[in-house]
Amino acid sequence: MRKRFVFVAAISIVVGAAGAASAAPLNWEGTVTVIIADNPRVSVTGGGVATVNDSAGGVPAHLSTLRLAASHGNISGTETVFITDPDVAGNGVGAIIVDATLGTGIFLPISGGAASTGALVRDLMPMRGLAKICILSTSCTAYVALPLTAPTTVNGVPGTGTKGIGIGGFITAGGYGGIRLSLQAAPWTIKTTTVIDQITTTGGSRIFTSQTARGWAHAPASTTTSTAQTSGMVQLVTPGQIQTNLPLGSSDQMGGRIILFLHFIPEPGLLLLLGSGVVGLAVLGRRQLRG
Repeated sequence: MRKRFVFVAAISIVVGAAGAASAAPLNWEGTVTVIIADNPRVSVTGGGVATVNDSAGGVPAHLSTLRLAASHGNISGTETVFITDPDVAGNGVGAIIVDATLGTGIFLPISGGAASTGALVRDLMPMRGLAKICILSTSCTAYVALPLTAPTTVNGVPGTGTKGIGIGGFITAGGYGGIRLSLQAAPWTIKTTTVIDQITTTGGSRIFTSQTARGWAHAPASTTTSTAQTSGMVQLVTPGQIQTNLPLGSSDQMGGRIILFLHFIPEPGLLLLLGSGVVGLAVLGRRQLRG
């Protein structure tokens, strides 16, 4: 009888621990992927703790609100894209170095409150950092620095607002040899986005290609309901357009997309507790068989 009591108590501890994880904060691991034209993708990874469904929300449930704070985990890193596209490399670009850090933002509604293809009412989160467009060689001794975000300006004077990737707005940068780069940014979305690449050939003809990226929200069973739980996944996209006078002043445009992928994961402490509980159940079961 005593063994049976201990066995039931062990099950209660494990189940109780699993229930305790059903709170508004959810641990996540994630990836930010930067795609510029047809060049190789670059990705940086990270993780943290998100707040879902407002401070009083519970899980598992529909994911109506997703709050990410840079102070509670982040995705940050520096990656290099070596240019292999002959159309771009022929314009004197050897590499693009992206140094990016995810900011703080709120997104809603994700799933449940609206279809996963619906528009977000709250959709702003800056991607801070710098993109170096390396000229002539991959060593990047000469480059044009394009900030991913910048202060808004009023009559040429920096204001208190922010514009750029993940927010929207127009950023222009110049430098080496009179080269000019402009970035048309946009807020995050969970909808499908399309950007246009415009390439001007040596003979002056222009070739247009389109690139798409799609956002979505999935529960563990890959449905659009009850995303706010362990193994739920969310993908958000922010499109952008880069315009440059690199190819002899022809104002080519490169389409860019940044994809944010989040995967909700168990708390490390819960994993340890569950593991201990399973081991304890196995030991108790073995003892019962021996008895």
